[in-house]
Amino acid sequence: MRIQYNLPVKHGWQRMKRALFQPFDLGRWMVLGFTAWLAQLADGHGGGVGAQDAFDIGRGSESDGFNEAFGGAWDGLSDFLSTGVGVVIVAMIVVTILVVSILILWISCRGRFMFLDNLIQGRTEVTQPWRDFQAHGDSLFLWTLGYNIVAMLVVGALIGGLVIVLVPAVALDLSGAVSLLMAMLLGTVFFVVVVTMAYIEYFLHNFVVPIMHKRGVSTSQAWRMFLALFQAHPGPFVAFGLYHLVIGFGLGLVFAVAGIMTCCLGFFLMLLPYLRSVVTLPASVLVRFMNLEFLAQFGDDYTMLPPLKPAAPDHPYSGYDNTDGTVVGPEDVGHDTSGDEPGPQGP
Repeated sequence: MRIQYNLPVKHGWQRMKRALFQPFDLGRWMVLGFTAWLAQLADGHGGGVGAQDAFDIGRGSESDGFNEAFGGAWDGLSDFLSTGVGVVIVAMIVVTILVVSILILWISCRGRFMFLDNLIQGRTEVTQPWRDFQAHGDSLFLWTLGYNIVAMLVVGALIGGLVIVLVPAVALDLSGAVSLLMAMLLGTVFFVVVVTMAYIEYFLHNFVVPIMHKRGVSTSQAWRMFLALFQAHPGPFVAFGLYHLVIGFGLGLVFAVAGIMTCCLGFFLMLLPYLRSVVTLPASVLVRFMNLEFLAQFGDDYTMLPPLKPAAPDHPYSGYDNTDGTVVGPEDVGHDTSGDEPGPQGP
């Protein structure tokens, strides 16, 4: 099996143009952008303590400066939390944030299937796919919620281990070589964990969700199907993930240039949640289509899109797309060499 990397992007580009620009329909664009917004609603939400924050523990000079600048505010906050009312208010804030975050995740999981189904079916529906993919969305939500909890525990354990290792090293004033060795070891562990989590999310959103859509199975069942395929072809999936990252950087540069050329109007629009999804809709559609095209190379069981049909020509010899992505133009048609003259021919 010969796996290609450029052809899925080329076919994804063609499908994106046909879905959004041939013809251009603002109403269709806005509705499809709404489902894309729902799908991306949970992206970027959440947080945690980064490695740099952990390494800042024990830096005395900066801690002294922080205490001098914010010591009064911290004392006031401590006094507030020492009262029962303060604890209740803080607890209510934390619970509210958790409930809103879980609600956003639940909506986003359903939205991923809505956006995917609209692209596969070539339509712009909201209510129908919302109802049709209730079970799929709930399954994805529960799996993602459990995964996020496990991921936070893993990151928390790593940060705890970082503190346990570095604080004694600073207290004992170990040599620079030992401290550097510890930092390199912990940095390697963090890198492996971050890359693994990034690939899990990439595989989940771009391959597991489409398998759920096609087979009508739960998230765990779709993961088992994908992992069987991944074990047979690990290299192409890892490589295409890196290719996907490069394309993402390229698209980011394109939008950055567009924002500058529009006198920062583009940047302003991308700050608004829904309008950001509308403005960046071509990129979202391209990425979704190219991953579906890549997955389709592994057989009919993983093909979600109909064949790429030739575009309707404007005149008999206008260029059109073949199903393999090539373009046929007038120069490829050739000339009639039979020697017949125009008009009625004799027997």
